[in-house]
Amino acid sequence: MIQILFATQTGNSEFYAEEVGRHLNNAIVSSIEDFDFLTLPEQKRVIFIISTTGDGDMTNDINKFWQFLLIKDLPKESLIKLEFTVFGLGDSSYPKFNYAARKLRSRLLQLSAKEFIPSAFGDEQHPCGIDTEFVIWFQNLLKKCQTQTIISQYIKIQQLDNYQLQNIVDKLDFIFVNKKRLSAEQHTKETFQFNFQCNQMFQCGDIFSIKPRNQNKLVSQFLQLQKLDGNKWVKLEEQKQNQKSKIIPKTISIQRLFSEFLDITSPPNRYFIKLMSQYAEIDIHKQKLTEMCAQTPEGLEEYYSYVYREKRNVYEVLYDFQPCVIPLELLIESLKLIRERQYSISSAYDGQKISITVALVCYTTGKNRLIKGFCSNYLQNLQADEQIEGRIIKGTITFPQQIDIPVIMVGPGTGVAPFIGFIEERQKQGANNKDKSILFFGSCYEKKEFYYEKFLQESPITLFTAFSRDQQKKIYVQHRILENRDLINKVVKDNLNNVMIIVTGTSKKMPTQVELVFKECLGEQIIQELKKKKQYLVECW
Repeated sequence: MIQILFATQTGNSEFYAEEVGRHLNNAIVSSIEDFDFLTLPEQKRVIFIISTTGDGDMTNDINKFWQFLLIKDLPKESLIKLEFTVFGLGDSSYPKFNYAARKLRSRLLQLSAKEFIPSAFGDEQHPCGIDTEFVIWFQNLLKKCQTQTIISQYIKIQQLDNYQLQNIVDKLDFIFVNKKRLSAEQHTKETFQFNFQCNQMFQCGDIFSIKPRNQNKLVSQFLQLQKLDGNKWVKLEEQKQNQKSKIIPKTISIQRLFSEFLDITSPPNRYFIKLMSQYAEIDIHKQKLTEMCAQTPEGLEEYYSYVYREKRNVYEVLYDFQPCVIPLELLIESLKLIRERQYSISSAYDGQKISITVALVCYTTGKNRLIKGFCSNYLQNLQADEQIEGRIIKGTITFPQQIDIPVIMVGPGTGVAPFIGFIEERQKQGANNKDKSILFFGSCYEKKEFYYEKFLQESPITLFTAFSRDQQKKIYVQHRILENRDLINKVVKDNLNNVMIIVTGTSKKMPTQVELVFKECLGEQIIQELKKKKQYLVECW
């Protein structure tokens, strides 16, 4: 038996794990979160497919497994029986490229596990994306494992012709109230504060994880194209262990299945293209689709050029190659599950509401196609009193409860979100010492993108701003930190045992550059000490 374990934040690793599982004999695909890590020393062969998130961080679902591997008393030969390989999903535009997968590989080797094929690390920045490395790694894998001549299916369905059940409407904990525009009215970059009724407890630093739904119009168009009746019901039967069987109700209407569970808003994967090549009815379409899913550099380029770079969604690709009706069980198997999107909470707990800060994702592709982000577009279209599906989860930052502990905050752009709630909370506690709450905020333009301007200027905090495009020479938050190094030095060195430095925002260059200037201000040793004591925290995305 081969275990295929995936760790994912967005569902990409799960797709690659399922693709591997389709081709191998006696393979079990599961989330690393569901795997009993105590059995790892007895496993013979495990395939790890691991994503990296944020600033080189492990995804949330691997944390318990990783903590187990880090136990100091684990004997060095704990995993001597284990053969493994790792495939990592990463993006080389981030400093810690594929850091999670590389750390996992190193630790497994330290514990005497052996690679049965070399591990590989896919790069989102490659012209043909993650698949460039995956194709090579996968071919090596198939040479070393027993493969199946018939590709197995994960799910079988049974049509329920006269089923008279109604969809269960769950009472959800979050109700949309309103939104407030934070960016200037005429500015192309649209940023909003979204407000919801909430009866759940949360703390500053927590995350609001939202599960969006496909737009009704898109679902109707998709069902029509696939000749599916949304009012019909089906029963799902698990043929092979998979995540969808755990998440999708066993009995469900087709309308709900494609509205709430299966993602038809995102681009289809290459397995979906392969299925299309089998069910397309026009020969020239079959030929084109076959070329696109071929395991060759040319096939990869075809797919990335047409689907991925242009962000064509599932419906758009099917529309271009119609008629092409894929059996429902294969649609369920090949489409990704709709994944939750995580947003820092930007309000203090008051027992009534919860707020998030969201920049709408909207851009044009190389061929001038307008693309809107799945979840931000979903939020933008919410109507007053509409219920949404979501949950509160712990973030990676924890704010101090005592108002006399100094906190230095760095939050450019929407990175300011968690600090809004924290500053609100301190005000409720009666904080009035500006030197205890220092915020460095930055964006491109003061007049267009000074989020929460009035609130921040009227709050009992020390505020420094950097608007990079308002003058010829660009000024960023790291420049403001350097300019105020004397203040930083005094606050940190007078409060070494409890001062906190918290950095949030985009995870590309900013966190590294900010850390470098703090090291320049305070010295590398102090920053390392603060990190070790969890007094220097980073939460980036």
